[in-house]
Amino acid sequence: MNSLRASLVILLSISCLLCEAQSKKQVKKFNIKSCTVKVKLEPTSESREKTFVDSYVKYDKNGKVIEQQEYDKNGAFKKHESWKYNSHNDETEHIEFDEKGIVVKKTLTEYNSAGDPKKEEILDGKGQLIERTQFFYTPDGEKSSELVSDAAGKTINRSVYTYDNNGLRTEKKTYNASGKLLLTKTYSYEFQ
Repeated sequence: MNSLRASLVILLSISCLLCEAQSKKQVKKFNIKSCTVKVKLEPTSESREKTFVDSYVKYDKNGKVIEQQEYDKNGAFKKHESWKYNSHNDETEHIEFDEKGIVVKKTLTEYNSAGDPKKEEILDGKGQLIERTQFFYTPDGEKSSELVSDAAGKTINRSVYTYDNNGLRTEKKTYNASGKLLLTKTYSYEFQ
């Protein structure tokens, strides 16, 4: 039974990569509209042969994923998501659905004239705002900070970014609503 489970894990891992193995260039070149991945489990002494749909991915004309569905080995719903993009191919909408196709969560993103995210809103299934993140940038276009607030506009947390003289991010500090430091991320680079 353990060998069957190990085989299943390997097959599922490979199958999840198959649709994503097609590059955006290949999707565009061959005008791929969608990809369905089916898994066939060979019979063993403990079980019969079984075939099931593992995942389904739908693409737009630019090769971007616009819909993805995943299922477990029994064919039961695991995950269903969709995406929309603006004319610059930036993600503007990401929706998560439940097993009945009802919206559970929607993320909307707005961009500034430089193409950087300026606002991200997370809505519940009824379209009510749950959380808003605002992004702020330096005159050089580097992200300087982000502010996360709840539906009432009350600050949840704030992150501040630090850069070196070359414009490389060196640190991100995140503070709670009271200004207490929660975490520090540091970035280090190796050069050729």
